Amino acid sequence: MDEAKKKAVILAVSVTQFTMPFMFSAVGIALPAIGREFGASGLDLSLIESIYIGGVAALLLPFGRFSDMHGRQPVFRLGVLLYAIFTLLLGFSQDINTVILLRLGQGISGALAIATNMALLTDCVPLKERGRAMGLAVAAVYVGLSVGPYLGGLIATHLGWRWIFYMGTIPLGISYIVAHLNLNGKFRLSDEKFDYAGSAVVIFSVAALVFGGTSLNAGWPGVVLLLSGVVGFTVFIFMQDRTEFPLVDLVLFKERRDFSDAALVQFISYAGTFGIVFLFSLYLQSVKAMTPHQAGVVLVVQPIVQAVLSPLVGRLSDKFYPRIIAMAGMVVCTIGSIMGAAVGPETSLAYLYTMFVVLGVGFALFSSPNMIIMMGSVPPSRFGFASAITGGLRTLGMVASMVIIAIFISIYMGDTLVSPESAVSYMKVMHYSLITLSGLCVLGVIISILCVYRRFYGNCEVAKDDLCVQSAVSRKED
Repeated sequence: MDEAKKKAVILAVSVTQFTMPFMFSAVGIALPAIGREFGASGLDLSLIESIYIGGVAALLLPFGRFSDMHGRQPVFRLGVLLYAIFTLLLGFSQDINTVILLRLGQGISGALAIATNMALLTDCVPLKERGRAMGLAVAAVYVGLSVGPYLGGLIATHLGWRWIFYMGTIPLGISYIVAHLNLNGKFRLSDEKFDYAGSAVVIFSVAALVFGGTSLNAGWPGVVLLLSGVVGFTVFIFMQDRTEFPLVDLVLFKERRDFSDAALVQFISYAGTFGIVFLFSLYLQSVKAMTPHQAGVVLVVQPIVQAVLSPLVGRLSDKFYPRIIAMAGMVVCTIGSIMGAAVGPETSLAYLYTMFVVLGVGFALFSSPNMIIMMGSVPPSRFGFASAITGGLRTLGMVASMVIIAIFISIYMGDTLVSPESAVSYMKVMHYSLITLSGLCVLGVIISILCVYRRFYGNCEVAKDDLCVQSAVSRKED
């Protein structure tokens, strides 16, 4: 691929990486306004976010496998186009059920783009420049997250929440035009078979987890759905080990230790941290009685720190062993999450700002290095798979985080509206949710420390990737 097309890919991917997080964080800050207009409960608001993430998580693996078989470029283009259409339609929603349904459409189309974006970058960017390119892509995510709360709050306060969707369509249109002009690959035939049975099981499992978590207040049906989701994932793993053309190549997890280690920590880190923004968006507006704009000013701190640091961390990962940097990030994220668990109704803004700075530093240190490990641990023929796994585990972690929160909402609030009148109940939801999320972060730290210890003091022969060789060389030089 020539230099112009390489830059076009980086631009298209980065714009998409910016817009989708922007839409998520902007919608998150506008949830109370959406809830007031449609009379939506706390469970309805959590479902707006959960069903979007669930749609992405359920289809990332099938779409990643499909793109490996039939072409990454057309899958990416289609995903961006459909996401833009659903985003525009959301601005015209007339009831909460329509919002939820269209958010599902956004999640499905988002899965098409997310399953292929890192694979396209890895395809077109040389290894020596990959850390920088991925650092830029990750920075775009955090710029989107940082602009989302501030602009989303500003727009929701002065123009109305619908304009968040109208304006979000603009960068998506730019990304599609760039991709259409430069990524002109077409769908191709493949001799390999698609794993329809595995796809059905993983879709069912994610759906069961999302709807089970949001319906625990209904009694046994919610419990059955949650358990069905867990059993479904167990069945899925069993099936993948016995399928000729699986969605998930378990051999890569078994033979490439860096890949499996990074994948596990990827899931745990997002499960332990993702729901924090959702919780504090409602906390600031319902407990602290802030406007969406004022809450956005507070929430913008974390992603700004991430956006500033991520390119620098990406460059560091080109020079130093990325696992150590990612481990440091996991430690800092855990500190920030524990700080969140200690927040009460009277907590000062200075404390909240400090907490979000800590979380921003932690996310920046973790994200790019861990992604570099995963994408650098597989052969080029499996870049689509690795990209889907990277996005899939990140999104499954988000689903897990939101399901945990939905469980506590179901237990302590049920269908009660999130408002200043329900602040006492909501503080219980927030407190117990953050204690649980902090526990997951601690688990992520323990696993990260074990990974680094094994890599520097264990037997490198168990891994068959370049990162292991790099760590051995580093030890020799030291």
